[in-house]
Amino acid sequence: MAASGIGSRRTCEEWIKQGLVKVNGVVVTELGTRVDPANDKVTFRSKIIRPPLRNYYIAVNKPAGVVCTLSDSHAARIITDLVDIQGKPMLRPVGRLDAETEGLIFLSDDGGFINRLTHPRYHIPKTYKARVRGHISATGLQALRDGVMLADGMTAPARQVILRNTSRETGDDAFSDVSLTIAEGRNRQVRRMFATIGHNVIHLERSQIGPIRLTGIPIGAWRHLTQHEIAMLTETKPESENTTEKKESWPTEQQHLTPARARSQSNLPRTRRPGPPRTSSNSRKRGSTTG
Repeated sequence: MAASGIGSRRTCEEWIKQGLVKVNGVVVTELGTRVDPANDKVTFRSKIIRPPLRNYYIAVNKPAGVVCTLSDSHAARIITDLVDIQGKPMLRPVGRLDAETEGLIFLSDDGGFINRLTHPRYHIPKTYKARVRGHISATGLQALRDGVMLADGMTAPARQVILRNTSRETGDDAFSDVSLTIAEGRNRQVRRMFATIGHNVIHLERSQIGPIRLTGIPIGAWRHLTQHEIAMLTETKPESENTTEKKESWPTEQQHLTPARARSQSNLPRTRRPGPPRTSSNSRKRGSTTG
């Protein structure tokens, strides 16, 4: 059901428990019931659920002002407006970015893929480039590395914190450019982490998810993930199964690529440009989530 795009795996499980799913006309409430897509008829609220002929895995460079929801009457554009695919698959965002944050986000109609990348136990690292007000001290950078206390609890230590640049300006015009890699996905987490150490975010971009970089995708454009990229994303083991092994580590943008990976990056699928914006009577933009 999740692979058909009608809902997340967890949502589909709840529907099954509630007796809303039938197989060949018989209500099924047991999770994990096996069906033969070629011969069995699966229905949800009397609607036949058919497995997709193929699944879609899309990487998008989200502009600021676009919200990561499937419907928002107050938004001029939602994330799926950026992708125009023949047949209109039921794409859903894999995680979220808040409305003001730019950068990499995936869309897919594969519920299993979405669950794999968003479930907390997999700890998929995400890298952000932030410009913040003021000059960050070594103490502030270390606080990010160690973890900071937010309203909803202590954050896990950042996996990587790099001070890229500090402005020559001082006072209100001072800023710092920082690269930050974390494996959590709390609501507006990166912005809140910087605010906690006294530096409000001016601009924020997510530049990498796991091994996939934003490189080569213009703002507002998209491309299909390759089969190799999909495999790299989904082969990550839950951290509970990796206790005796080294944590999954992919090169970040600060690390050099090997010649083989450099060739792989140069051969990525071509990007697609977004379609026209939606019309809306209210241009106020909303969004919540990790950025």
